[in-house]
Amino acid sequence: MQELLELGLVEQDGDNVVLRPPRLAMGALAERYSQQAEVARESADAYSELWKAAAGRQDYVEVLPTYAASQAVLNSVQKDAREQVRAMTVGNLAARELRIVDGMFEALGRGVRYDVIYGAHVLQDANALHMVQSCIEAGEQARVFPHVPLNITIVDDRWALVGARAEVRRGPEFVALVVHDSPLLGGLERIFEALWRIAVPITGGTELNDVTAGPSLEAKRLLTYLSAGLTDESIAREFGVSERTVARRIGRLQEALGAQTRFQLGVQASRQGWL
Repeated sequence: MQELLELGLVEQDGDNVVLRPPRLAMGALAERYSQQAEVARESADAYSELWKAAAGRQDYVEVLPTYAASQAVLNSVQKDAREQVRAMTVGNLAARELRIVDGMFEALGRGVRYDVIYGAHVLQDANALHMVQSCIEAGEQARVFPHVPLNITIVDDRWALVGARAEVRRGPEFVALVVHDSPLLGGLERIFEALWRIAVPITGGTELNDVTAGPSLEAKRLLTYLSAGLTDESIAREFGVSERTVARRIGRLQEALGAQTRFQLGVQASRQGWL
């Protein structure tokens, strides 16, 4: 039963088990796997280039020996950026609270575009979400994705800072690289763009639960009815509410998933595993 629930073929409604249309559930599953495969292919290309760089000691990769060194490079991003900074973050790798990088607001003020993808767990903290909203109000374009793999900051199309932290046998280890113009940099850019396409936009008014919580049973039913092509009138009848209430609920879902149209709502819901 648990496997059927996870596949979306059935859903729990109190003590009852409700069957869901199999084509919708399996179609959504196929879409989810397709998106994951796309990200995996992009990641494989980048990791392959990383392996080649390490094996061949390419001069377009610099290893930063300490966390402090990586932070110094990260702070230089704000001064060095000319047009665009693209970043994705799993949070502060030194286990400190998330903070706004020095000089970021000044860079936004002189016209540098910031596109940032946050791991969903980063925004579980209300203070972190408040900080992100401050950045959005200053001009940052922000999105959230459930599983961001590592920290990447790409400056224009010229270089990138990559940081990761992992538990190994001898304890936690941190590694950071500066990657200059190379096939590896191109691979990192493709990873970012692949995640950006499927991440959910965050607005200045986004609430904490909007970006970190999954859909309620009611929301999943509503999305299923929409995917099945039911009209607002039919959906209202199923829920025992007015059409105006249905429209409001659909509007809230569109806002939560950053969808401008109902078609986009269906696509985003599928990508996030809500269908």
